[in-house]
Amino acid sequence: MRTPFDRAGRLAAALAALLAASAAGAGAFAPPAAAQNPAPSSVVLDLDGPLVAGGTPRAATLDVAFDEDPTGPLVMALDVDAPDSTVYFGQGAGCHTYDPSPYIECEIEEAGTANAFGFAVAAATGTELGEYDYTLTIYYGAVEVHTETGTVEVVEERYEGVFTDYAIEDTTATGVGPGAVVDVNPRFSAGSAFPGDLYATVLWFGTGLRGMGAEGVRNDAPWDNCTPNIWETMFDGYFCFFLDFEDSPGTAYQLSEPIPYTVDANAPGPLAVCGCGYHVFALNEETYERDFGELSWDEGSANLIELVTAADQGAVDGDDAADLVIETTANPYDLTVAGADLGGGEVEVTVPIGNDGPAMAAYRPEFEAEPSFLLRGQLPEGAQLVSVAEVDIYGWRCLDDSEIDDRREALEAGSGLDRIDFACVFNGLDPGESIDVVLTIDTTDATGRAGRIEVDAFYRGVDGVNLDGDMSNNAAALTVDDRSLPNTGNSSIVFIAVAAGAVVIGVVLFLITRRREQPAAAPDLTEDTGATGPER
Repeated sequence: MRTPFDRAGRLAAALAALLAASAAGAGAFAPPAAAQNPAPSSVVLDLDGPLVAGGTPRAATLDVAFDEDPTGPLVMALDVDAPDSTVYFGQGAGCHTYDPSPYIECEIEEAGTANAFGFAVAAATGTELGEYDYTLTIYYGAVEVHTETGTVEVVEERYEGVFTDYAIEDTTATGVGPGAVVDVNPRFSAGSAFPGDLYATVLWFGTGLRGMGAEGVRNDAPWDNCTPNIWETMFDGYFCFFLDFEDSPGTAYQLSEPIPYTVDANAPGPLAVCGCGYHVFALNEETYERDFGELSWDEGSANLIELVTAADQGAVDGDDAADLVIETTANPYDLTVAGADLGGGEVEVTVPIGNDGPAMAAYRPEFEAEPSFLLRGQLPEGAQLVSVAEVDIYGWRCLDDSEIDDRREALEAGSGLDRIDFACVFNGLDPGESIDVVLTIDTTDATGRAGRIEVDAFYRGVDGVNLDGDMSNNAAALTVDDRSLPNTGNSSIVFIAVAAGAVVIGVVLFLITRRREQPAAAPDLTEDTGATGPER
């Protein structure tokens, strides 16, 4: 039935309602007073049913039309005869909900010839399946001008052009060496008969979140009916499409050729370099064209991957998405840091950080845009940090005081520092790569007690192992000599020249040795502390 309403406008109202959070209403609308109360010429309620118990809220719309342009407010009230906390409504423009009751009222303050209400409706998890009666009442002025009844159905699931009743098995590969290729070809099966309009079976093979940029593994699908993910900006991987498939629930299928996942030749280990996944689903033609456009390959091409019946016809456990885990063999990196001896006043020192390999210190963020490595420091007693120069390396930045406080637990994990005076983060270093960190430090009030600088990773490998193969070079001292005894080669000569004899020289050398005594030995970083890496 055609109505005076523009469909785009109704959808906009519904989408606005979906974005509003469900909230309890403050009070009921009082029926508005008006001198005229014309009956509507058209009333169309669309609850976008059926509702799925525990499913996504649906975009409901109500269109109310009048032949003549009315004046004043228009009110609708929708009451579903269902138990509390089952069917519920989400806020829409001008609407009040009455949770946990399945009741909603909405108002348009200035009605016109065409009026569109939009709101969300859903069924909570555990709602008993079946049909529920509703009553819709429309008020114009102080008078009820329209009443109708109907039913809304609650179902376990609904088909909307996407079929997901599949099971696909997990894959785990362990003991994978650097540079090795893992062939991934999971079995999968449908749990029920296909809808009659299915057009394409789709398999997705991912390597992780694109925004995270995690290093260590990549996949490939060099067939014409497979394509990189160009539709979603978040996920890396390949879609493979199949137009030739059988409707055979319970039959296990596989690809005619496996999907290769290649581990980086410099990947560290033991590490789960691929906490990845894959997914199987099927689409009707309308949904396929909406989501992926027209076919991008020649159906007669000789370079197509196909679906074949699996040799193993045992039951496939799981659902439509599964996990792919690839764990590498032992292959450590070796982060290093060198200390510095500071002179008096405001000084600029260079602290080198390197990776002696053989593996890369790989970028493995736990969350999007999170760093993987850190440099933390405790200044000599009384010294003040003036600045840390920018370093031209991916992800380098220094944390301000509030960020240090927010990340303190992660920053302090495994540390030998008494306190953290500064901390900088970065995303990784290739084997043999090094960077110079330039610190400007004011030592005017320094007492001479040494400070300390450390380099470490935020993450750990399989079973919490530290992927750094040599922890003895992950920390170094920041020292400040007494002003009367600067730490230079010429300073001892000055003192020696003042002396007049061997005995005096011996005393002076003894004092020099005592005054240059190194700070207390740093904790042994090679000792197994049981740490599994910083938690966030």
